[in-house]
Amino acid sequence: MTFRIGIVGAGFLTRRALLPAIAAADDLRLVAVLDSDEAALRAVAAEVPGVWSGTDVRDFLRTPLDGVHVATPNRRHAEYACRALARGVPTLVEKPLADTVAGGQWILRAAMASGAPAMIGYMSRYNAYNRAVVELVRSGRLGAPRSIAACHLGHRQGDWRNRRAESGLGCLGDLAIYPLLTAADVFDAAPTACRATGYPAGDREQTEIFVEATVWFGDERRLQVESSFTEPPETGVSRYTVVCERGLLVVRNSWAMDSGGSVLVCDERGRRWLRPEPVDPYLAQYRAFAASAAGQPVPVEVGVARGLRDLRVLHALERSVANGGVRLALTGGQNP
Repeated sequence: MTFRIGIVGAGFLTRRALLPAIAAADDLRLVAVLDSDEAALRAVAAEVPGVWSGTDVRDFLRTPLDGVHVATPNRRHAEYACRALARGVPTLVEKPLADTVAGGQWILRAAMASGAPAMIGYMSRYNAYNRAVVELVRSGRLGAPRSIAACHLGHRQGDWRNRRAESGLGCLGDLAIYPLLTAADVFDAAPTACRATGYPAGDREQTEIFVEATVWFGDERRLQVESSFTEPPETGVSRYTVVCERGLLVVRNSWAMDSGGSVLVCDERGRRWLRPEPVDPYLAQYRAFAASAAGQPVPVEVGVARGLRDLRVLHALERSVANGGVRLALTGGQNP
């Protein structure tokens, strides 16, 4: 049976990653795309002949759809996700869940009222290298994880991610979220406290283009992360190191949009590389989405309740930046 997907948003993510993922699978099909930018719609239609494309959300939702993927700027996530859920359509929302905590709460309430499956687009959780790291750490062979040092840097200048009204979170929501997700998986715990500094701090119009932060997980386990939009164009840095009791792992390029990555293990046996079979993270994400739409439970780690918890952490980091790096306690329960 073919799973029919409608995408809200015809921008870079859709053209660079989502269309190839769908095209690679015989049982997935893009049937509709919605966007206010007609040039972007024409670009998608040129790649996917016969797809419905338009600017009217009512016409979009009247198209026979098995699932909706909301891939818009952050401030539109809640609007489109809630409209799809109100019609009982399974919905996948790109990260972060929304631009504001209130928007994330709106999505969660809509999902609970609808009963339709709702997921958050955490594609990095499907990357084979990140999964290999979590599997090795949880095996206990390296002892308990103690700390993670991460760096996720990119280039954004003059686009919607730099504007508070459209993004809400800047480099926190665009890049720093990936180290946060990885740390929660590696530590198998919820964040309990955080502090951060960055620039600009507390600006109501412009989002942060640089943030350095520490997030604690229960005890002394911590994530230290640097994130920024200040790298040269076409240049990115994606790297993290997990320090365990009896070894460490050095991971590179596993938060990128493709299936790439590398994992170096250093322990008493020396140095060696983990070599998992690469997978397209967006294709794997669509497989999980289709399975949930077919009746399987939404995995907790990609449910919208987890997305809301992570959104609260991101906004706590933003508040810490605005208040000179003050340490803030976090609430929201345990890692299910």
